[in-house]
Amino acid sequence: MKVHLLDPSRDIDPDVDDPPFAEDLAQDLELDVLWNAMGAGDSFLRRVARSVLLHPVDEDAVVRFRQQAYADVDNNLSAIRELNGIAEEALAVRRKYFFSSLNRIPRTELYYAVHTLCELANQLEQVYHWARRNRGNFSSQALRGLCDTALNELDPDYLDSMRATLDDLQFSGGILVEYGIGIGGEAHNPVLRHPKSSNKKFFDRTPLLRPFYSFTLPERDDAGARELSQVRDRALEHVATVAVACAEHVLSFFSSLKTEVGFYLAVHNLHAALNSLGAPLCHAEPCDSTSMKGLYDPCLALRARTAPVGNDVALGDSRLLVITGANGGGKTTLLRALGIAQLMMQAGMPVPADSYSAPLVGHVRTHWSREEDGELAHGKFSDELQRMESIIRALKPDDLLLCNESFASTNESEGSDILAEVTAALVNAGVRVVSVTHLSTFAEAMAQRTDLSPCFLRAQRSTGTMRSFRLEPGMPLATTFGVDIYNKVFGTQLAE
Repeated sequence: MKVHLLDPSRDIDPDVDDPPFAEDLAQDLELDVLWNAMGAGDSFLRRVARSVLLHPVDEDAVVRFRQQAYADVDNNLSAIRELNGIAEEALAVRRKYFFSSLNRIPRTELYYAVHTLCELANQLEQVYHWARRNRGNFSSQALRGLCDTALNELDPDYLDSMRATLDDLQFSGGILVEYGIGIGGEAHNPVLRHPKSSNKKFFDRTPLLRPFYSFTLPERDDAGARELSQVRDRALEHVATVAVACAEHVLSFFSSLKTEVGFYLAVHNLHAALNSLGAPLCHAEPCDSTSMKGLYDPCLALRARTAPVGNDVALGDSRLLVITGANGGGKTTLLRALGIAQLMMQAGMPVPADSYSAPLVGHVRTHWSREEDGELAHGKFSDELQRMESIIRALKPDDLLLCNESFASTNESEGSDILAEVTAALVNAGVRVVSVTHLSTFAEAMAQRTDLSPCFLRAQRSTGTMRSFRLEPGMPLATTFGVDIYNKVFGTQLAE
C-alpha cells in the first residue's frame, strides 16, 4: 500500500538530505519561526514541515493536488486527527518489539515479525473502517485515493486470511520440517511444511498406518540440543526473512501515513496561529504572471503577535524586481515575504496574502549581506563574491534569487557595476531576481535596461517622518531618507 497524500506518484521521505544553501535560506527568511509555529511544540511535525518546505515542487499538478487535499483536511479535521492517531498506535508496535528485531536468529526474527504483524492487523482494520466512514466526506484526489486503496486492499476477507496465516506462523504445535539426507547422514535441503494441524490428509500422518520413527534427546545432550536448534533455524530462515520484510513494509506504510498526514496537520497549526492574529491566508494560484495583494511576512506576524502591513506586488511576466526607498521602510520584510510565500505555495499551502498568483520556480536562493568574518579569513566583500559565485553555479533557469543589499560592502560605483552585471546575466539566463538595494547607481542602471523589463517598488516616506511600511511602484530616488532616522534618534531637525 502507498499513501500518496503529498504526491500522486510517490510517498515523501522526510529524512531526505537538505538541498544546497538550505541553511542560508532558513537564516535569511527566518524560517525557524515558521517551522516552530507549524510544529506547535511537536518536533516530528516541525521536522516534516521543514523537509517539505525546503523541497518545493515545481509541478502545477502536484501543487494543486496538495491544495485540494488541504481543503479536505481543513473541512474534516477530526477525521484526519483520528487517522493520525491510528498511525501513531501502529508505529508504537515497532518500539514494543524493537530489541527482537535486532536479533539475527531466525526464530527470534520470526517471533518479532509475526507478533508485530498480528498487532498491525488491528490498525489496518481500523484504517479500513475509517475509510468506509469518511470516504464520502472527501472530494480531493489524495484522500479519496487513500480511502479507495484501503477499501480495496484491506477488506475483511484479506485481513481474515492474514490473521490465519500469522496464526500458522506461530507454530504453537511445533514445526514440521522435511529434510533430505546427504552423504554421511548429513541433513540438507530443509523444507518447512504447514503445521500438523493444517495438514488435511489425516491418514498420511497417522503413525498406525505407516512406519513411524522418532528420537528423544537425552536431558543433558547440549551438543544435540544445539544441533537441533540449528536445524530448526535453517528451516525457519527463509520464512523469517519474508515475514520481517512484510512487517517492515506495513510499518513503512504507517510511517508514510504519519508523515504525510502530519504535514497537513502542521499546515493547520500555522493556519490557526495566523488566524488568531487576524493575519489572512489565501489560496495561491500558480500561473505565468505575478500578482499579489496584501502580501505580508508571516514570521513577522508570529513574532510581533499582530497582523503586519500588507503590500501589493504586480510584476506581470517580468523576471526582475528592484526594491529601493526609505531606510526602515519595509524593503527587507517584503523580500522575506516574497520568498516565504513562494515556498509556501510550492509546498501546496495557503499563503500569507489577500490574493496571490505567481509562476512556479525551481529553487529559491538567497544572497543576504552578512557580518564581516570574525576570524579575518577574508573580508566582507570577498565573502559576498564567493557566496554569489557558489549560488550562480547552482542556479538554473526559472530559479528565484532574492538579493538583500548585495555588494553594499564596497563603494557605490564598484558595487553597482558588479551587481548590475550579475543581475543582467542572470535575468538573461532565465533566472528570476528580486533585489533590495541602496545602490542608487545600480538601480538607475537597471531602469535603463528596458531589455530586462524591470519593475520597481519604493518604500515610502510618510507624513511626519513616520514609515507606512507600504511599498508603491516607483522609480528609484537618490535618497533613502536616512535623515529621518537620524532626527528620531538624536531629536534634531536636520533637513534631508
